[in-house]
Amino acid sequence: MLLDVNIFVGNIIAYDRGHRGTATQTLLSMVSSQKWGLADKAQLVISFEMIETLEAVLRRRQFAENRIKAYTGSIIDMMKYGPEALDPYLILGGEERLATSDAEDAGVLATAIGAGADILVTDNLKDFATKDASILDTQVVTSAFSGQRTLQALRYEIGRTDLIFAHPFDVKLWMRLGHDFMPANLWNAIQRSGNQLRR
Repeated sequence: MLLDVNIFVGNIIAYDRGHRGTATQTLLSMVSSQKWGLADKAQLVISFEMIETLEAVLRRRQFAENRIKAYTGSIIDMMKYGPEALDPYLILGGEERLATSDAEDAGVLATAIGAGADILVTDNLKDFATKDASILDTQVVTSAFSGQRTLQALRYEIGRTDLIFAHPFDVKLWMRLGHDFMPANLWNAIQRSGNQLRR
């Protein structure tokens, strides 16, 4: 499973604002404790490129350097001490072949594909919605910041890759419902909940 950079940023900001139990905090807590939903193990996937992006974002937000290093170090440890004991990925190319409009997003997608991730959690779905993705509306949410909006999930089935992209609100809900996070099973569960597939 891959958490996009915006999930890590949202987590630390929520903590600093005194929030507890937000979707991003819940997901990071589950990954840290190596639990995903009720029974599954959680293996975090991240690349060195994503770590560098996270550090740059936190510097722009004027976080102290020692806190940035401690935070990114803890994220790397989550990956290294996960069930598969992985090291951060070094992406050596290939992003230019991916149909995203942003090079940073292409690197995130390349990491997810290279690692064989089943799910990519992001609050930035629109930048990953390409002609190669199947799209499902998932739920309508209301927040003080963005008002009412319809969330979507994306699915990429390219070659041996089967990858679902989802908003943290959706992922938290699916965990509560006890969904199987294997992409085909999860996609079928989302469809059964009454959503219409658009291609």
